[in-house]
Amino acid sequence: MSANSNSRTASSTNDCQKSEIEFKTAIEDFERCLVRPILAGELSTWVEDLQRAWTEFGAQIHFRSKHLNPRVYREIGEQDPELLPRIDLLKAEDSAIDEQRENINQEVWRIAQHIPKLEPDEEKAQKHLQSLIDSGTSFVTRVRKQAIAIQTWYVEAFNRDRGAVD
Repeated sequence: MSANSNSRTASSTNDCQKSEIEFKTAIEDFERCLVRPILAGELSTWVEDLQRAWTEFGAQIHFRSKHLNPRVYREIGEQDPELLPRIDLLKAEDSAIDEQRENINQEVWRIAQHIPKLEPDEEKAQKHLQSLIDSGTSFVTRVRKQAIAIQTWYVEAFNRDRGAVD
């Protein structure tokens, strides 16, 4: 292997590690914003923090589903074609996650638009905020589950015992 090839492999590994750290940071930040109690008089700040965290997390999800995951699926399929049905399920879940991501995105921005009207009477906002908190928390769980599934099938593709092979 040439020095240039080794350099590209190391760079690719570093990029993957950096991407994983950014993803974990984004998901944890969004989750923390969701579950943080909303103190009286701080509704606008809570929503601003949530928007900021959502923007980064949403971008991470989009990047993973459109760029990172397809590469992983290709590697899984090349390594173990018997896992192609699993890849189809993972792809379907990516699509469902992307659809839910768009719904939450609309909900976040809709609430942000209405904050000036809701802030004087924060009790009015509670129903809408609780819906967002519930859907956001459910989404975080779904995304974490998908990330673990992808990782599991990736490792399985390379370590699977296929019995006696000619």
